[in-house]
Amino acid sequence: MKNRLWRIQEQANHACAQSFFGKRDDDFINYFLSNFLTTLIRAIVICTLLSLAACDASSDENLSEWMATVRRTAHSSPLTLPAPLTMKTFIYEPAGQVDPFDTSKISMLLDISDHAGVRPDLKRSREPLESYPLDQFRMIGSLGRPGQSVALVEVGKILYQLRKGNHLGQDLGEVITIMDGSIEIEETIQEANGTWVKRRVQLSMREAK
Repeated sequence: MKNRLWRIQEQANHACAQSFFGKRDDDFINYFLSNFLTTLIRAIVICTLLSLAACDASSDENLSEWMATVRRTAHSSPLTLPAPLTMKTFIYEPAGQVDPFDTSKISMLLDISDHAGVRPDLKRSREPLESYPLDQFRMIGSLGRPGQSVALVEVGKILYQLRKGNHLGQDLGEVITIMDGSIEIEETIQEANGTWVKRRVQLSMREAK
């Protein structure tokens, strides 16, 4: 009976011990795996950071080497400027030259104009039709009235009546004769030498623009 009880107790103690140590083994394995994984992750992170730092250092080193090479091989050449121009002093000698301020030429032109007898009245008040060039006038027709002829002209889409003695155009034009199909106009123009001359033009219905 005692032997049987001893065996039962021994089996119970063995089962408890096995259960206890088995639980301790599981906890140890879990703890070991947890620490191992943590250590492994830290090691990977550290290696990655070291690799990045090594790459940055290598890039900086390569850049520094390239800059040093450029400094050694590049040589700036001085800018060569052209020689300044030498300005020659000009002295005007009026002897034998034409005097641009000689008033005798103006007097000569005035004498020629007086001799020609053409002296337009520049102080005369301008008529409305003198603000248009002559080539813009278009003769429409003429009207015969007792003792007076009237010409119909169009300019600026407006119809006007012209009589003998009226002025038109920008060259001091004056109506001399009005005929059925044309108007004779006398203009007074100034030439290049300053003289005034008269010329006659016709504004006809066929040639009107």
